[in-house]
Order: sequence, then C-alpha cells, then structure tokens
Amino acid sequence: MSSVDAQMGTWAGFFSRDELAEEVKKIPEFECVNVFTAKEDLFTHQSKFKAIVEKDHDEAISVVSDRYALVQTRDVFSLVLSYLKEDILGEIFYDRGRALLHVFLKDSDIGICVMNSVDRSSAINVFFIKKVNGTTVYLPPAYTGKISGYKRLHVGVPLNEVTNFSEILLDAPQAWGIIVEQLSKTPLTTDIVQEIKEVLGTKTLVELVDQFGNSNLGRFTGNRPSLWDLLLVVLKAASASKFKTPVHREKRLRELSTLLIALALKMS
Repeated sequence: MSSVDAQMGTWAGFFSRDELAEEVKKIPEFECVNVFTAKEDLFTHQSKFKAIVEKDHDEAISVVSDRYALVQTRDVFSLVLSYLKEDILGEIFYDRGRALLHVFLKDSDIGICVMNSVDRSSAINVFFIKKVNGTTVYLPPAYTGKISGYKRLHVGVPLNEVTNFSEILLDAPQAWGIIVEQLSKTPLTTDIVQEIKEVLGTKTLVELVDQFGNSNLGRFTGNRPSLWDLLLVVLKAASASKFKTPVHREKRLRELSTLLIALALKMS
C-alpha cells in the first residue's frame, strides 16, 4: 500500500530510497491555465490570474497571481533524494497539491521533513522531525541549525541554496538531543501546566493536560514527569484524533509541536 494513499503508522511500512523515488513519481504534476469569469453569457479573461490544475484534469485547486512560479513537488522531492547519500527510509504524504517527504537515517527515529504545495498553502519548507511511538514531532525552524528558518517561495530554482542535505540529516540527531535533554531535565510544575493549557486550542487537550497534571503533581514521586513527558502526551493525543487526511494530521502536529516546543524552551 502506497504512503501516498495511506497513513503510515509503523517503521515496517516505510520506503527504502529506491521505493521513495518510485513513490515520488506517483505525485501528480500540475500546470497553470487561464482564468475566466462568467457573467450571464459573457466570459472575461482575467489576465492577472492563473488557476492551478492537475495535468489532464479541469478542477482548479488554487487561483494564483500571473507572477506565481509553479514548482513541481516531484522535482523538489527528487532533488532532495539525489542529495542524500546515506542509507535512508522515508514516507510521503500527499493531498490535493500539498505534500510532505519524511526522510530518516535507517534505524533512526530522527530525520527531516521537506514540504511543498502548489495551492499557496505553503512555500518549500524544511524541518527536523522525530518519531515517537508513531507520532511525528516537529522542531521549530529557529532550532534547526543549518536550515534555520528555511522557507523558499515559488520563485527561481527550488532548493538551489540548500544542497547539503546529507549534512543536514546527520546534524538532526544532535539538534534533537539538545532539545530533548533540556526539556527532559525540566520537572513539571503547576505553573508550567497552566502555561501549556493557555496556548492549546481545544477543550479536549486542555482537559488532557489537567488530567495529566492532577495525576502526577498531586502526589510525591521520586520520578516526577518532565516537561518533555507532558508534550509527548499532548502530541500523541492530537495525532490520534480524526483528520480528513494524513496531510491534515501532519499539519496539526507541525503547528502544535513547534508552538509547544518553542514555549517549553522558554520555560525550561
């Protein structure tokens, strides 16, 4: 079963380098077509706009400026794979022009995410990621070292400023190690629980944090849970929620984990 078509849940379902290359070829190609407005029987060409459609299909997934440079996700992901020299495993998520490529060093739970869209929902972005019991945790861009804040709009040659993906992938474990060590050494307190609750957007997650805090802070324990423990509980619960597609789930995890980790590091 392809990761383009199904949610990946275990390492056993991940693809090798050659399999990833084949999966990339399955991602649709897109093109820009003219936009017309219809008023009664009159059709007017809107020269300042283009519609993005999948090749050989008519449904528009986005309307963009005529200056928009369409970057094929196939090209971006193929380029990334060509730069990686290590033994890797990976997965691909795709939905209506939005796609993510997750790549991990073989036998490692730490890797990188490259994302692209053709519907204007995002530019080309690169993140450090970590898999914890099947849940993806994303590191905020400010903490990604050599790819800090990398965001490429759809102009020029994609990723022409980033070619050292092997080096970036090898740097990921060190970056994650620093973060996890710092947050794991930060004991959970009532004040931290309260601050986490204030940034969560759903009642379910707030109640989960309350429950976790009440269960662990109300009694003496020689191994008081850490701030990292709390973040993982929240992210695992968020990952288990129902989403329209795996792409929507990863978007939620990306937004939530980067927000929580950035906040947690300020409190640690």
